[in-house]
Amino acid sequence: MSLFRLSGQARAVKALEGLIGAGRLPSAILLSGIEGCGKARLAHELAQLLVCPRRPPDGPACGDCRDCQAVAKRVHPDVKAVDAAYQAALREEEAAKQRSLRVDTIRHLRRDMELKSLLGGWKVAVIEDAHTLEIEAANALLKILEEPPPKTLWLLVTSQRDRIPKTVLSRCFQLRCSPLPDEAVAAILAAQGVDAGRARELAALCEGSASRALELSRREGWPAALTQGPLGPIAAGDSLPKELYLARAEAELALFALGQRLRLRPLSGEADFEAVDRPLRELAELRRALRANADPRAVLTLAALETQGALAK
Repeated sequence: MSLFRLSGQARAVKALEGLIGAGRLPSAILLSGIEGCGKARLAHELAQLLVCPRRPPDGPACGDCRDCQAVAKRVHPDVKAVDAAYQAALREEEAAKQRSLRVDTIRHLRRDMELKSLLGGWKVAVIEDAHTLEIEAANALLKILEEPPPKTLWLLVTSQRDRIPKTVLSRCFQLRCSPLPDEAVAAILAAQGVDAGRARELAALCEGSASRALELSRREGWPAALTQGPLGPIAAGDSLPKELYLARAEAELALFALGQRLRLRPLSGEADFEAVDRPLRELAELRRALRANADPRAVLTLAALETQGALAK
């Protein structure tokens, strides 16, 4: 019996099961992989496994007890889920405006992790989007990674491993999580009520990222709707939220969808590579402009115009 319920990450699960079975669980583990491949869920399942009082010796956490439910709801006193919402609560700010993990957040977390467990067991910190750690925050993390208190586990989750400082990487046991198979992504979408045909389409589009596929499933008709009709590109830009930080995230998702649809056309025989080469290059330039604080409405309108012809053929 597997210790984890997560499907699609057999290699990472097997490695963790080996460490747990041998009683050699490291004090710090870095889980890396593309966005939406299940690495954060794997980290939280491991946290549940360590604090669940009902877990059988050879099985996963029960998922139903008070401790498991508290981990799932991110309110367990001995399991800290460190993300934008966590930092926003400390700073009394909006979660959507948290672009990086700051040194004060890590110092607060470190003090918490140095205290004894409230329930007498393990203490676990799950740092999501660990690549957003500011340099000072990463340095603040080093000391406790070098000299961790007993029965504490640090789980760092990232989709951009190359942005993690080498000093932090060297103190972590590293596990790579693979992109999810299309069937697994389609099954996740179907479980959320997405039509089977649409689920298969989005699974192919998102290359193993369930979170990307779920985000696109909430945008009716994307990516086709972004380029439909002569006014489609203008309507796409105008449809973005008024708040700049929300518009930027929405435009980033739209550019991803348009780019993926272009890449799939030659693979499915709908077009040759020459037909999509120029639009893909233009999308790459527009994505760089967006990340350099260009107006997201203008960027999305231009992106839709650039890809409209290639997607219509």
